Amino acid sequence: MRSRFWAFLVLVAIVSGCTTSELSTEPLDVAAGESRLPGSVVGVWRGVIPCADCPGINYSLGLNDDNTFEEIMIYQERDVDPYTRIGTWQIANGILQLHGNDSTSTQFDMSIGGELHMLDQEGKRINSNLADKYKLRKDTDLTEDNPELWNEKRRQGVDFIATGNEPGWALEIDQEKGMYFKTLPSKTITLQTAMPEVTNNGKIITYKATSETGDLIVELTAQPCEDTMSGKMSTHTVRVKAKGIEFNGCGMFLNTKMEEK
Repeated sequence: MRSRFWAFLVLVAIVSGCTTSELSTEPLDVAAGESRLPGSVVGVWRGVIPCADCPGINYSLGLNDDNTFEEIMIYQERDVDPYTRIGTWQIANGILQLHGNDSTSTQFDMSIGGELHMLDQEGKRINSNLADKYKLRKDTDLTEDNPELWNEKRRQGVDFIATGNEPGWALEIDQEKGMYFKTLPSKTITLQTAMPEVTNNGKIITYKATSETGDLIVELTAQPCEDTMSGKMSTHTVRVKAKGIEFNGCGMFLNTKMEEK
């Protein structure tokens, strides 16, 4: 009975937030894909998909190079266990197909560069006011727990890193050289500044700098912050204002001596 209940939840999650009348589809027209997932796409993909009775569902999909996958769904602000599904994947006609060990299946359109777009149960695109929410983006190196990366960043002099979602962005602060901010994955906004002006107000540290392409203001608040997609906890809540646009996310110091300052 419990397995049937979770299988039902999977189906609900794919179309949650949309009524039957609101959900429309259109035929797919994509080039033929390969029989195996390209190496550049193997990894962890994340997104927050709509939920009928909660703020959203943190959706994580791990695609392995041995044609297996693990899917995790965490319902925000709901006291229920995370749903986990494992199985195998394949690609046919540009569509990523997941075949769960519980006999359920899910499909994603791979034709839109850099993203996986969830399809309905008939393998057609979701076409509604929530269609843009049914997509996954691949984790970048900045959002992974990667000790080698952190050590390399420390050697480069980076003191603080931060990331955010919806839209995705990444930030690096070198208090002796400058700041680097970019939106992901398109890099619609990219700012690289000289050494910032720093104001330390106890619990809040503010960095301000100006580049040739615009102003960058970063506010770090020393309070735990949970990533809205991965659920990973960081030490600081981060607010960024780049070219007059505000972004919110989480970050941490790589250099504890700089944190103490």
